[in-house]
Amino acid sequence: MTNPSYPYPTLPANDSLTDATGQRFTKGDDVFTIISHTHCYANHILAQNVEIPATVLEYPRWDDFTEEVDRGYPIIGISAYPPHLDTVMKMCRYIRRRSPATKILLGSYGGMAFRAATDRETRRQYVDHVVHGEGVRWLRRFLGEDLDRPIRQALMPKAGGSLPCISRFPTGNIGFLVSGLGCAGGCDFCSTTTLFNRQRVEMLSPEELVEHIQLYHRHYPQVSQVFVIEEDHFWEPEYLARTRELWQSDPSVLERLDWFGFGSVDYIGKFAETYGWDAIAECGIGCIFIGVESKFAGEHGYDKRQEVDAREVFSRLHAMGIRTVGAWMCGWDFHHHGNIHEDLNYLVSLHPTYQQLTRVSPFPGTPLWGRLKKEDRIYDVPWEDVHFWSGAQKNVALEPHETLNFTEYGYDLLYRTWGPSILRRLEVQLSGCDYARHSANPVLRKHRTRFFKRQCAMLWTMLPSLDRYAPNGVVRRRVRKADELYRALFGEPTRVMKVLSKSVDAMVTAYQVREFFDPLNRHPKEEPYKRYLYEKNGHQGSPVAYTVEVARAPLRTRTAMRSERVLHAALSRALQAARFGAGRHSDPEIDDHLITQIRSSLLGIGF
Repeated sequence: MTNPSYPYPTLPANDSLTDATGQRFTKGDDVFTIISHTHCYANHILAQNVEIPATVLEYPRWDDFTEEVDRGYPIIGISAYPPHLDTVMKMCRYIRRRSPATKILLGSYGGMAFRAATDRETRRQYVDHVVHGEGVRWLRRFLGEDLDRPIRQALMPKAGGSLPCISRFPTGNIGFLVSGLGCAGGCDFCSTTTLFNRQRVEMLSPEELVEHIQLYHRHYPQVSQVFVIEEDHFWEPEYLARTRELWQSDPSVLERLDWFGFGSVDYIGKFAETYGWDAIAECGIGCIFIGVESKFAGEHGYDKRQEVDAREVFSRLHAMGIRTVGAWMCGWDFHHHGNIHEDLNYLVSLHPTYQQLTRVSPFPGTPLWGRLKKEDRIYDVPWEDVHFWSGAQKNVALEPHETLNFTEYGYDLLYRTWGPSILRRLEVQLSGCDYARHSANPVLRKHRTRFFKRQCAMLWTMLPSLDRYAPNGVVRRRVRKADELYRALFGEPTRVMKVLSKSVDAMVTAYQVREFFDPLNRHPKEEPYKRYLYEKNGHQGSPVAYTVEVARAPLRTRTAMRSERVLHAALSRALQAARFGAGRHSDPEIDDHLITQIRSSLLGIGF
């Protein structure tokens, strides 16, 4: 199983395809933009849920891929997105020529788009099967295996992110799970709805979800968040309510991590109406991706935006310490010059912690794509331009360049209004600590406050550089108010925090100088090549089901990684000296956490 081979195309702003945090969630934050790395989780889940041995390639270069094909596998599965399809067809041609007996499977959203945009004869030329729907059961059926075995999600490689001035190669501290796939919502632009036939496929029960999160905590103590895939966790309120009951059974987990979920405005509001707003915090959710889509979406048939005021939802969540990712789309048929600024400013008014601003994009296979195709409203663009910022749609009232410009302008507007996402995150988590301290729930009061305390201390160390490089006085005042609130809640920052904050300030300054001469987006992020073996022997029942056989990065990357490790080791020693010098004035809970974070290249990561 493999994802497409390098080189990868870049996005319209020359952003990396694989860096979700830099290309979307913290985009536009200037030197405070967080870069991230992730893994090909779908292939890892597939590999560990079949009975036969499997090999997983992540981010292979062409020579890595061809060397693997030449081994003569009976089956090769390729998981891809639409921008990779030109490369995928090149890969398939090589497989057909070098290993004609190999069966080729193509899955994920690239498979869906390929199936929709090509005729049967073309598909047969390249692949033997396009996998539509949930892949584990599909693959088991294809191999003649038992379909009803539980779907296992053993510990997988961890994702991570950091400010590039601190680390361009952060050690991962974000776990990954899939609680459910698909959505019954039926939004016409949504590839997920189409790929899973407008149904939700449960992958983990509430009991299994909490057990798997606890597994990450036990085996990877530095994991601070688990990213849980589900189109809308609040669509299944009984599932979430049961998760809430189970979550508080292990207070040690509450003190160390939270999880990232997904929701929509109306269904979050409905859940709160039934169970109370406090129940959301008691579920353990730390960050929610919320599809705002548009202020006007509810008026135009998108029923997840009809009943509840998004401003109340965002405000309530932030008050409990729950961060948000506000998602907005530009280029709806109802968008025109008279309302586009009003719509964008509505998103800004929500004060999202993170953001995703994209164009309305007709992905092949979706109902939106089908309708626009009939109306002759789709430009012929190459596969590499079929993504969230695609200019394929012929808009009613806006030019294609305008919709892209509005998303870029929106990112800048959020930054200049509220500051970078790391400042907004600190503000939210300071509120969360105050909320937990006064909660009627003793578990939150006793244990969740410790989680917030560590997180706020880590983020406080960014404040001097945020103050120095704030985009304007409005944001600079917000920085100083955050400092005042931190001191009101926790007292004077420790000596370790002050030493680290000066070090971060120096690193940000040095990075600013480098950026002037050599901007980061001149070098879109590339992932290292890794080869994982799922051999089945010796890993049965093990929390880690794979062996990493090859992990290879370019020489320039390896040299930079070694330099970073030396810098972080020196900094951690300086922090240890500061901690020792502080004596009884040290706060071990904060100081030990920060020293460990720096030693592990983890500072500033997560959502």
